[in-house]
Amino acid sequence: MRPSVCLTAFALITGPALACAVYGNPEVFEVPRPAAADSVEVTTAVRAHLLDGQTVFFRHGMMARRDTLYALGDTTARRYGLNLADVGPVTALPLDSVLGLESVKDNVNGGATVFLSLVDVAAGAIVVGAAIVAIECINNPKCFGSCPTIYSDSAGAPVLEAEGFSYSIAPIFEAPDLDRLRAQPDSNGVVRLEVRDEAYETHYINHIGLLEVRHDSDEFALTDDHNRPIAVRDFQAPATARDRLGHDVREVLARADGQVYRTPDQVLSRADSADPNDYLDLTFPRAPGRDTVAMVFRMRNSLLNTVLLYELMLGDPGLRSLDWVGRDLNEIGPATRLGRWYAAHMGMRVLVWDGTAYRQVAHIIDTGPVAWKDVAVRVPVFEGGGDSIRVRLSYVADDWRIDQIRLASGVRTPESRAIAPATLTTSSGQADSAALDRLRAPDAQYLVTSSGQRFFLTFAAGPNPAGTSRTFLLASQGYYIEWLRGSWLRTDRLASTFTPTDDALVSTLRRWRSEQTDLERRFAATRVPVR
Repeated sequence: MRPSVCLTAFALITGPALACAVYGNPEVFEVPRPAAADSVEVTTAVRAHLLDGQTVFFRHGMMARRDTLYALGDTTARRYGLNLADVGPVTALPLDSVLGLESVKDNVNGGATVFLSLVDVAAGAIVVGAAIVAIECINNPKCFGSCPTIYSDSAGAPVLEAEGFSYSIAPIFEAPDLDRLRAQPDSNGVVRLEVRDEAYETHYINHIGLLEVRHDSDEFALTDDHNRPIAVRDFQAPATARDRLGHDVREVLARADGQVYRTPDQVLSRADSADPNDYLDLTFPRAPGRDTVAMVFRMRNSLLNTVLLYELMLGDPGLRSLDWVGRDLNEIGPATRLGRWYAAHMGMRVLVWDGTAYRQVAHIIDTGPVAWKDVAVRVPVFEGGGDSIRVRLSYVADDWRIDQIRLASGVRTPESRAIAPATLTTSSGQADSAALDRLRAPDAQYLVTSSGQRFFLTFAAGPNPAGTSRTFLLASQGYYIEWLRGSWLRTDRLASTFTPTDDALVSTLRRWRSEQTDLERRFAATRVPVR
């Protein structure tokens, strides 16, 4: 997402499970090869996803030498076919047969892990769209990615609703996520959702469920910055809204119409380690008799985080990032340092004028670059603020795309009801009860999906209640692992593994400035077709 870090809601890359996908003719791909004198040793378990849809599992690590991958030490790797059947041992694997490499835990056959059924995949089938995407993503790996994407059905057409746990990029960063849905039950009281893996990633899904929120017809139900249901009413647009350059941006923020506020080029170009931020200053009339109001946002992240993840965290270290993800980020020390650094820099800070200074009252975590997120933040009304509520929104330059901002003077915590999924079917229409069981509750059991897979969930929500409205919130939890591919596999330009510093943030901003136009054009166009 996405991407889209902090121990409360960021996640990177790691995980178990053998999975497969179908791709086109491997002869059309050319993976950059390492320099002849270089080699890289990876000590964590690695899964190689091949261009023909098979996988090779290096359970005890691997050595990359010249144009070949070898099992580490005296061990052998195992090859698995399209149906996950063990095909046999592998002593050497040509690098030009590899689509991507994934760092995994050595527990892929554990009873707590279930792989989505692949019985509907015909061995040797060719998916032309996936082949086209694979070509581009090998040659230029900054492609679509952001964890599970969730769709509802609108008159037979899929509608993007949410992206789940967008910044859970390693097991230790697994965190719950809550997203407002527009979906409503059909005439039988059933909510239907489609869950897709549209990127070169492996998803480890712990839980998917719904929260039903009942509310008055003039209330808007959504999630707050702490992943809790909230109901708001009595909206006001900003009386004033100015960006850091002093420009009036009220019109841009007034409506949810896809016309977004983004950081001006002048602000982005001068962002540095001493001052990397953009900010918006807004004022609202003070609501009489209210000591708490709510700021209501519709927004999503830019692809700035994608540059951070794909280039600095994964791309520059290349093969070395496999151990960083599979080993280092599973240790408390490195994970805590990364989480604290990310929390200190990323996300959005909401500050309110208390009469003498701006006081931070909330921190909205990054939500991902794919789906719009509706989120509300409770804001205290300070006596020293006078007749207006003055708010400053501060964040790393160009990290957000803001579609709408409103203030709601009516705020309450509504009751909600949890609804577990009733059925799970694969794209071929086959019911998968084992997969369904893995999603019913957040626990130690996972459903694993691979690139290009999808499944369908139904929820028995019941008939619409009389005299009240209801909104559904999607509850999801899990993590995902990005596949290393293309130029990331080179060993002739490897950097050290990622270190969270101010210099890393500045480097991210510089690369984003130079690449944003091309990346924004390519990102949505490189979704992996689902089957």
